[in-house]
Amino acid sequence: MKRKKSRRTIRRKVRTGFIILGTILFFSSVIAIFEFVRINRASSGVINDNIQSINAERSLMESSEMYNMELFEMLDKDTPPADFSTSIHESFISTLEALPDNFTTEKENRYADSVRYAYSAYMQVVMEAPEIWEQGEAARHEWYFGRAQQYFTYLRDYINDLNSITNEALQANSETMQDTFFRSMMPSVAALAAGLIVILLFNAFLNFYVFKPLSKMGKGVKDFVRYGKDYTVNFDNNDEISDLNDALTDLIDEHKTLKNK
Repeated sequence: MKRKKSRRTIRRKVRTGFIILGTILFFSSVIAIFEFVRINRASSGVINDNIQSINAERSLMESSEMYNMELFEMLDKDTPPADFSTSIHESFISTLEALPDNFTTEKENRYADSVRYAYSAYMQVVMEAPEIWEQGEAARHEWYFGRAQQYFTYLRDYINDLNSITNEALQANSETMQDTFFRSMMPSVAALAAGLIVILLFNAFLNFYVFKPLSKMGKGVKDFVRYGKDYTVNFDNNDEISDLNDALTDLIDEHKTLKNK
């Protein structure tokens, strides 16, 4: 019997399957890591800006409330301080001017302008204090509860509104970060799915081209040895299994020839 020419394709197919699987997993992992790092840096920076804005807005609220309380405590004192605006102005303005550096939405900028205008109006009222203090305690109380407290309420409400907007931006950015995190993991999920598919196909390949032919060959040899049946196993594959089957067929034919002699 003529032996088929072998191209040793099983080993090459197995090696190719592992190379394809490894390549898919490697590149998908690289893409996933790159995307995750990029998104993490961008999202972390935005969220950090939101947190800094929230802290700054709380500082504005605390300083303004503290100043308003100091103003209230001075109502019973006949001697006014040298400057009513010094204790709040510098820290408040420096914090307010630095806020836009950390804003992530245009709405925050608009409300920051409202805070600035409300603060200016409040300070205009506060500048009336030296004159009011000279008019007596009753005039001071009337001025404080009728004007100063009212403008302070406007300022406090605008700061609260700004803080709420920044908290909304923080929540939205956190949700976006979560969504982008899941999107960044999609390449890994796709690679895992592709890897599983390749593994299943590879398993089917081994069953069809290796294990099933070997099982047929084993059954053919057993039938020849036990029952004297002719070995009639044939394969169309031009690979190592086919070479092995041809060699086994020749060996059995030679054995039959020697036995007949």
